[in-house]
Amino acid sequence: MTNFGLTEAQYKEVLRLARLYKREAEKCRERRAYLAGCILIGAAFEAALLSMAHCFEDEVYAWKGTSAKPLIKWSLAELLNAAKQLGWLPSSLSPDNEFDSKRAQIGDYAEAVRQIRNFVHPARYVDDFQGKRVTKRYLDTCFEIVETT
Repeated sequence: MTNFGLTEAQYKEVLRLARLYKREAEKCRERRAYLAGCILIGAAFEAALLSMAHCFEDEVYAWKGTSAKPLIKWSLAELLNAAKQLGWLPSSLSPDNEFDSKRAQIGDYAEAVRQIRNFVHPARYVDDFQGKRVTKRYLDTCFEIVETT
């Protein structure tokens, strides 16, 4: 499995970044910078998932197979998919269907954090959220989901 997992230095840096991003997201919440806070708490979540994938490197590698690219190059979508498929974040909804809070599991809520975090991309914001604002409620919900996972 050479070059699949993180080096010890990368792992320590990812853990540091997870803490840093969360602290910065908290500062954004205090200053009412809700979009920035959502992006940062999403980044903290991504760092946490990356560190978990590293800790369970053998399990992730066995699931992904020999075609797996190094973990350090995985996107949040790929990390979330792994977490769902490996049962770390159970999910019951199909990405193509509308959100159903009665059937949703933690993995489905985690997907919402990814979608909001992706508002950092102008095209995503225009396609999915044009004319709307990211409010305190969005940021509070993202925090709640991330802290629950």
